[in-house]
Amino acid sequence: MFNLREIISYNNQLILFILFSFLIGTTSTYLWISSNNNWNIYLKKAYNFGINIHNDISYGYKSINNEEFQELNFLHDQLSTEEILKNVNFPSQNLITSFSMLNENKLLNKKIKTSIHIVSPKLKYPIAELKNFNQNNPQMQLGKVTELLAKYCSNSLLFIKIDKSKWYKVNGDDIWTCNEAPYDYRLTSIIIFLVSFLILSLYVRENKIKHLDFIKNLKNNLGTKKDAIEETKGPKEYQDISKTLISFIANERKKLENRLMVLSSISHDIGTPATKLKLRTTLIDDKVLKEKLDKDIDKIIKMMDGVLAYTRSELDLEEIAEISLISLIESIVFDYQDLNKKVSFKKEIDKNLDIVTSIFGGSSKKISLKDYNKQPLLIKVKPLSLQRAINNLIDNSLKYGRSATLSIQTSSDFVFIIVEDEGKNITEELINNLKEPFLRGKNSNYIKGTGLGLTIVSTIAEQHSGSLNFEKTKKGLKAILKIKRN
Repeated sequence: MFNLREIISYNNQLILFILFSFLIGTTSTYLWISSNNNWNIYLKKAYNFGINIHNDISYGYKSINNEEFQELNFLHDQLSTEEILKNVNFPSQNLITSFSMLNENKLLNKKIKTSIHIVSPKLKYPIAELKNFNQNNPQMQLGKVTELLAKYCSNSLLFIKIDKSKWYKVNGDDIWTCNEAPYDYRLTSIIIFLVSFLILSLYVRENKIKHLDFIKNLKNNLGTKKDAIEETKGPKEYQDISKTLISFIANERKKLENRLMVLSSISHDIGTPATKLKLRTTLIDDKVLKEKLDKDIDKIIKMMDGVLAYTRSELDLEEIAEISLISLIESIVFDYQDLNKKVSFKKEIDKNLDIVTSIFGGSSKKISLKDYNKQPLLIKVKPLSLQRAINNLIDNSLKYGRSATLSIQTSSDFVFIIVEDEGKNITEELINNLKEPFLRGKNSNYIKGTGLGLTIVSTIAEQHSGSLNFEKTKKGLKAILKIKRN
């Protein structure tokens, strides 16, 4: 909305938000209540004017000015249109609303008839709108009529005759015309409320967008070096959070670097005596003992290499680059095939599309399209890390499942690299725990490994905003490496 929002804090924005809401609410309520009260006073005045008309005609009171109340020289019960128009000076057309009221006077034990003609240049009045009209006495009935005239605030003349009296013409320009009606601010109140609500909604929406952009920026920056993190824009709280996270990430990265340095030193220090031990095992005549010692020494070296690889994957120093995923997988598979390993790659790509089947029900289903590698599948990833993850999945499938079949599935947001093997001896519990460090299969005693391969794959998947999952199939086990398409 304006740059000041990037400087002030959310706390100050919240205070301004509350004050603005209170001001708008108070203003709208005041305008509504005051307009409603003024309008009720105006209608009450017109109602009392009708009662005064009835009393002046019936009892000879003189509560109404002569300018507003004029006696006509007509004694017959009905006025013709010509007689009415002779007493009307409206420049435009004249619309006449005529009706009569018949009430019983209990004191005189007779019925009193009231005849009324309303002449207006604009409209005929809907007398049927009067509620409980017939249940009121004659004075109140006439009050309801004049109140109705005031409600529509039209310039109108009232011709009235009560029982055997003469006809009277009543000019209510000072009572029921629009010039006398108070200005109605209720519509203004509604407009102010709606406009303010729209402004506040846009403010909340913009804050939500700022929040989502802030989170997205942090997610993108988590995978970069500290000196590549962009300056965070927005309220003071966002800047404080960003600075704190940058400092925290820098400290954690420093700790990982120190850990990697220590592990590298240990690996180097262990490597020299391990080599000496392997040389000395050649002097052992007992072949069984010699094989056991060689196996233990190799296991120590591989375990150190695995811990170093896992620490490097956590450190995440590699930069993102755009590569062809198909070319990468093909090169990896060819390397294994050159070594006579049972590894294959299905080149067709399954593209999963969400299709809405009904515009009314909103139901949807997924359909799969086969694309036989007509175009390269370009993705932005960390190439060496992704290659290490795919190698680890293939090695794991070869160790425990005797073969590895690779395939690719894609969606609008993710790429799924699938590695399927023929391993049978695996339980649901083991599937859920395969990503835990140093956890190996039942036949691990006969297979070389450290138990960190899948943990490294899971870490690399998380660095690519994805995940590593497993599914049990009829043939064996399927590993699904989910990678976000940037």
